[in-house]
Amino acid sequence: MSPVQKKNYGFVKRLLVWAGTAALIMSLAAAASLFTLSYNEACDEQDDLLEEVTGVLARLDISSKHPSALWMDDDDFEDWFTLDENSPQAIAPAGSTVLVRTLHKGGQTIRAVFDQDLYDGAQTLFISGTEYRLYLRTLSGGQHIAVAQRMKEIEKIARQTALAASLPLLALSLALFIILAGVLWYSMKPIHALASKINNRQPDDLTPIDTQGLPTELLPMVDAFNGVLFRIDELRQRESRFVADAAHELRSPLAALSLQAERLEKATMNEPAKKQLKDLRISIDRATRLVSQLLSLKRAQTQSVKNTEKKTVLSETVAAVIEQIWADAEKKKIEIEVLGFDEYDQDGTLTVDVAEDDLFSILRNLIENAVKYCPEGSTVTIELQSLVPFKMNVHDNGPGIPKEERERVFDPFYRVLGTGETGTGLGMAIVKTLAERNGLQITLNDAYPLAENGQKGLMVTLQTKIVCS
Repeated sequence: MSPVQKKNYGFVKRLLVWAGTAALIMSLAAAASLFTLSYNEACDEQDDLLEEVTGVLARLDISSKHPSALWMDDDDFEDWFTLDENSPQAIAPAGSTVLVRTLHKGGQTIRAVFDQDLYDGAQTLFISGTEYRLYLRTLSGGQHIAVAQRMKEIEKIARQTALAASLPLLALSLALFIILAGVLWYSMKPIHALASKINNRQPDDLTPIDTQGLPTELLPMVDAFNGVLFRIDELRQRESRFVADAAHELRSPLAALSLQAERLEKATMNEPAKKQLKDLRISIDRATRLVSQLLSLKRAQTQSVKNTEKKTVLSETVAAVIEQIWADAEKKKIEIEVLGFDEYDQDGTLTVDVAEDDLFSILRNLIENAVKYCPEGSTVTIELQSLVPFKMNVHDNGPGIPKEERERVFDPFYRVLGTGETGTGLGMAIVKTLAERNGLQITLNDAYPLAENGQKGLMVTLQTKIVCS
């Protein structure tokens, strides 16, 4: 049984969840503590307010007989005109009538008779079924000054005060979470930029990644990746050297076999021997072609065009390719038609931003394949379709390639079955490799999709967004 595959997770998402959860818990705890503290402090402030109001009322009552009570010092006023809270007389006995001034409805006074003793100071009790917070002060003459406020009003004021103190803390926590998310998103930009840089690399680009400007946290990963690139480059070079050496070693015996075959052709021999010699000659030519194609493919995969002159005269390269394959085309009575050059390249000086040898190899393989797979008496067309972007078609009226196999023909040694033609299966792989390293795109389509005879042909499109001049 295969082990359970672990799911991928987002680093930023996980960090935000944990940091947000911790910040939320701490913020709620702090807000709850601040709310409770502010609530109790607001209640104490209301008690202080009741105490101050009783003091004002006491001074006003005494000022009718002692006007100096209005401006007397607090300590002196208490010594002269009020009883100490701990005094046995500082009490309103149960059953006595007390005039209670309230802090609502314009200072309404309530005549109340309590069934319990009232002591000086703040206390909570019910008046006519309503809960009040009452502050009692007893004057030295035995007169009681009582001021009360409804508990609902005190609680409302306390809640508003507590909320006003705690809500900014919650808002600040939310703002900090948003800032943290923004900072994390910004911090992840170098990682996304690095990933994009790696994804946009050409398949044959094994140069080390530049570490300048990268965060120090990414350096170990980038160094490890550069190490992998270095080892891949070494492995590819060893492979290329092996293939090149093997191909080079094969050339000498193949050349010797070819010379011996030429000598045998001049000798007198019977018909069966001539047939066997002909088959031997075909095999030697095929092996020589395979070795040459292998060398071309490895050169295309390993060489770089960065320091190569990439301005190539298109008409001259096309003419050189046609000249080389003209003999094979004549044998099959195939006409090679060139279109579009009179319109876009009237003076024959149009250049494309492609290495000359690469463009020659690309066009030779494409046109050579078109000639090989076309029936006798057919036409191979080379069409310059546009300049910006550069777009060029090579199409024929051969059997074409099924859609499901069009991507596979670019794999080395893959050949479409049933064509009746021999080959190495490396031509299109060489074309694809050379096209990619020069910034070209190659696509395969039906040349004549509406043909009734079933021979849809093949149209190979070579295009790029590089500006031609």
